[in-house]
Amino acid sequence: MPGCVLRASGDYFQPQGFLDDSDLVPWNVFRKGERKAEKRSWDSSGFTVVVSEASGDDLAQQIQDAIEFLRMHKEEVARLMRSEGLDYVQLDFGVNRKNGFLQSSYLPPEILSLAGALGVGVDISIYGEDEI
Repeated sequence: MPGCVLRASGDYFQPQGFLDDSDLVPWNVFRKGERKAEKRSWDSSGFTVVVSEASGDDLAQQIQDAIEFLRMHKEEVARLMRSEGLDYVQLDFGVNRKNGFLQSSYLPPEILSLAGALGVGVDISIYGEDEI
């Protein structure tokens, strides 16, 4: 799993229609109703774009890459936000689970400001093994 992805999705979104005229390179394109696992199907249509390949142990680099991505693709993300059928767009930062009582992640104002100005949500996904 890449460190950070931009995910766009919607029940009536047509991802290929947007991507045909876009300089964004999708990592994954999915369509509502298509199988995504043995017993599960996608409940919306959309795509993901890799924003950062930094590891889940390097959130600071993921954030820096995301800042650069949003600056570089500001106009294209703004066009995406105007797409018909789109329900949400978010940056999803993947971090590794840490051992201990508390796990927190700091997001600096710059990434929140850039994402917020474009209407892009921010998500932190925590990955790791369940302790038995």
